[in-house]
Amino acid sequence: MKHSESIAALAGALAKAQLQIEPASKNATNPHFRSHYADLASIWDACRGPLNTNGLSIVQFPCDGDVGRTGLCTMLLHSSGEFISEVVTTRSQKDDPQGLGSALTYLRRYALAAVVGVTATEDDDGNAASTPANARVSTPAPRPYIPPPVSPPAVNAPPMAHKPVSQPVSQPVQTATSAVQAIQAIVEFYKVDQGTGKNNKPYTKHRIGWTGLDGKLTYGTTFSASDGECACESMNLNCPCEITFVTGQYGLDIKSIKMSTMPMSATEYAGGDDEIPF
Repeated sequence: MKHSESIAALAGALAKAQLQIEPASKNATNPHFRSHYADLASIWDACRGPLNTNGLSIVQFPCDGDVGRTGLCTMLLHSSGEFISEVVTTRSQKDDPQGLGSALTYLRRYALAAVVGVTATEDDDGNAASTPANARVSTPAPRPYIPPPVSPPAVNAPPMAHKPVSQPVSQPVQTATSAVQAIQAIVEFYKVDQGTGKNNKPYTKHRIGWTGLDGKLTYGTTFSASDGECACESMNLNCPCEITFVTGQYGLDIKSIKMSTMPMSATEYAGGDDEIPF
């Protein structure tokens, strides 16, 4: 990072500005994953006023990067003449003007938010502010699956004849509900439950929620710590992951969670040149 000989005035002004900066609104919808994000204009709306009020400004301009990479220099200036600056680069998906523009937009978006400390929050059109505090609820916890009751046989029913079988009757039968399924989704709910099993050994269960193909929030569980960490990464970064699961007696049992390796550019993921996910 480059900076002026002194940044005392700049540091004090930035501290005051960050007290006034509100989270940017996630005001757009990602068409690929039905997730919400804040676009570039929303980030500027969140920080422009507090920066200007405290004598701060942002300058961003393209610069040379390594071969095959696009660079952007972001400089934070103070009215005293003090400054700090840094360069970040990324690899363009296409070697043409459109690829260059998408890469620069991506870098502008993230560099601006990182330098001034802007975060993002859901935009509910003021509904939360107008709802009484005791009436607000969080995401509901998944309800366990309860198998339907089995009707007892008739009292006077004749005994059934048993046909010989070629394998033990206790062997499980593969059904459509126990088939392995996979989905590309962004984790939207995550909770850790800890307890003690029947063998008196402690366990940690990860409860994970995502939007299914039907557009509804779907929940599953796993005891894998690595899968739980991957779920957290997907939720915190708002990035898709691949979730593999089967339907068990008490709901969906997650078999694995891996970060998605879908061949998608930053522009395609965001849904537009100026709409990078936050």
